[in-house]
Amino acid sequence: MRLNNIKTTAKAFLAFALPAALATGMAWGVTPNARTFTDGQQAKVQGVIISREGQIIKLRADDDSIGTIDLTTTTKIKLKNGVFIFKKASTMSVDSLVPGLHIEAEGKGNAKGDLVADKVTFDPNSMKASRQIDTRVSPLEARTGTLEGRTGTLEGRATQMESRQGQLEDGEHQLGAQVGQVKGEADKANQGVGMVNNRVGDIDNYDVKDTATVYFKLNSSVLSDEAKASLDSIAQKALAQKGYMLDVEGFADTTGKAAKNQVLSEARANAVIHYLEQQANIPVRRILAPTGMGTSHEVADNTTPEGRKMNRRVEVKILVSQGLVGTGGPTSADASTKTAPGVH
Repeated sequence: MRLNNIKTTAKAFLAFALPAALATGMAWGVTPNARTFTDGQQAKVQGVIISREGQIIKLRADDDSIGTIDLTTTTKIKLKNGVFIFKKASTMSVDSLVPGLHIEAEGKGNAKGDLVADKVTFDPNSMKASRQIDTRVSPLEARTGTLEGRTGTLEGRATQMESRQGQLEDGEHQLGAQVGQVKGEADKANQGVGMVNNRVGDIDNYDVKDTATVYFKLNSSVLSDEAKASLDSIAQKALAQKGYMLDVEGFADTTGKAAKNQVLSEARANAVIHYLEQQANIPVRRILAPTGMGTSHEVADNTTPEGRKMNRRVEVKILVSQGLVGTGGPTSADASTKTAPGVH
């Protein structure tokens, strides 16, 4: 009977389309061993954040178990001491705890088997890597959800066709048209999967959308009013971009000893980072770890006062991943394509 043949054809198309749309979701379906903490007992755990919802963190410990960390208003979140670019321990906000970050949590277990954290510490190098992971993974998860939604739509249409089989004995042509529509939707879903795969290939290729350069007085890392205005301007441009990161590099002229100039270039980069985070409302996860370049990459002659003034600077670049937003072309005269620092 032609009606049964049409139904079989529709199921075949659905069987082809649904696995492709759900491939990404199935990859995350494994449930590791759960870890619980004894109520009232002091404990310490190290591992990688796999998710955070508000004050609740899911942590994959170094032994591959999964535990729950509860944050409170008294939980202290800090960078570890002894890292070169952070001379002292820095207090961080809960927004710093993003997926991919390797942390150490200390506290006591509660009645639910969670660890109520008194203190959470982490390394700035892990923080830099987790920012990049967070920026890459979040858009792909959103697109996976879209494909799953399309799959649900196709399943719903297949169910409707089966329930109407007895009523459509005289409507075979109409049912054939609906099958064609289902095939078209399946083709679109497969094309969407292909587009995601192509953009994953471009995830580490960044377009430089805009740049700003701020200058400093001799032996100083203090921002001038003119420098602050320039940083406010590029911050507004960055906030208007989708999937952006900020690359910050500090430099010094050749006045004085090389070791002092290296420290000074790092201090200037850190001054810019702190202003962008605290005054210009740039989220901490959107800024790569600042880099001190010392006296390298000079842009002017260090033998003249004018040239040395041009070399006492910090450069800020807005980077946008081609894999997250597509390649719509540069948006400024200075735009170019590069690989972001720390991304290989």
